[in-house]
Amino acid sequence: MMKTLADDFQRLRSAGEALPNDSQCPECGYFDITHPDVRRILIDRDQSKRVLASAQCKCRDREIIEKAKTVLRYEQAALPVGKKEYTFGNFEPKPGTEEMVRAAGRFLRGEGPRILTLVGNPGAGKSHILEAIGRSALEVGRSVRYDLAANFLNRLRHTYNSDSGDDVFDLLAWYQRQSILLIDDIGLEQATPWVQEQLTALIEGRIQSGGWTATATNWDKTRMAEHLGPRLASRLYATNSELGAAEVVITTAGDYRS
Repeated sequence: MMKTLADDFQRLRSAGEALPNDSQCPECGYFDITHPDVRRILIDRDQSKRVLASAQCKCRDREIIEKAKTVLRYEQAALPVGKKEYTFGNFEPKPGTEEMVRAAGRFLRGEGPRILTLVGNPGAGKSHILEAIGRSALEVGRSVRYDLAANFLNRLRHTYNSDSGDDVFDLLAWYQRQSILLIDDIGLEQATPWVQEQLTALIEGRIQSGGWTATATNWDKTRMAEHLGPRLASRLYATNSELGAAEVVITTAGDYRS
């Protein structure tokens, strides 16, 4: 009996690493083949890439397609899921957070620099504001990706262990396509030349592509330069508007958790 692409797909789907849940269409059960992890897993198992055709989402009805895209968009945003979803509505203002909230509003409205850097001590509400930006942007149909800096780097490392040479490019290109990128806790990762290079390349790519990027860190420009290099620090704390300035907000709020 002649094997079809679907036969090959079902065989590969059941072997080895599972395809990620955030890539699976909730309607037809097939996959978003532009998702970098789907491409990596299936191409690693089938270098001809022919199986990607059988893995692709099978939805055709426009309403179903749009519904599936919305679900995938929320899943791929990867915003933290816990007992409480952080939004602007449930943010409790404290002295020192006022400018951070105003800056987040300007960022969402597309006003001012496309890089927003939130600086402050742990627990000052920076992560809450990043998540609130992400959820507000999703509600108006924008694509969003939220990551801890360490998680982004771990995903990138994982692609280097793959047999496919396209994986790193696919992953970075996917990050660059997001309308809004949110990178939290920059500076907590171990500082190595590779880490410095990858984080700098990510931010520089966002600047060049015109993407909107909000970051949060506990460190001022001096400590950032010492830990992750002057190039990254100059991008995140830039003040020269002709060279792609960032809006830097230093919050003086105390720890919400104390």
